[in-house]
Amino acid sequence: MKLDRTYPIRAYHNSSAADLLKETMDFYKITQADLAERIGVSQKHISEILNRKKFMDETLALRIEMVMGISSELLLNLDSKYKLAQAKENIGVITHHDRSSHLFLKRYDWVTV
Repeated sequence: MKLDRTYPIRAYHNSSAADLLKETMDFYKITQADLAERIGVSQKHISEILNRKKFMDETLALRIEMVMGISSELLLNLDSKYKLAQAKENIGVITHHDRSSHLFLKRYDWVTV
C-alpha cells in the first residue's frame, strides 16, 4: 500500500480520563453513585469529573485503578494531554514556532560562542 499524500493528515481525537471512565462505566453498567461509593467520593465529584468540570488527581486516579483496573498513569496522562490541548486552543497557540516573531528567543548579536 502506498501513502496517498492527497489526503490531509487528521489530528487525533483528544480525549480525557472522563471519556475512558464513561466507556468503562457503560461496559460494566454502573452508575455514578455506584462508582462514587466504591472509590470513596461523592457522586457530585464523579459527575464533575465526567463533565470535565474537574480533573483527576493522583489519589483519585489510584482509587479508580484499584476499583476499575484502569492504569492511574493512563488516567493522569489523558487528563494532562487534554488540558494542554484545551489551553493551546484557548490561547490560540500555533502548533509550529514562528521564529520571525519578536517573542521567539534569539541569540544576542554580540555572543561569539
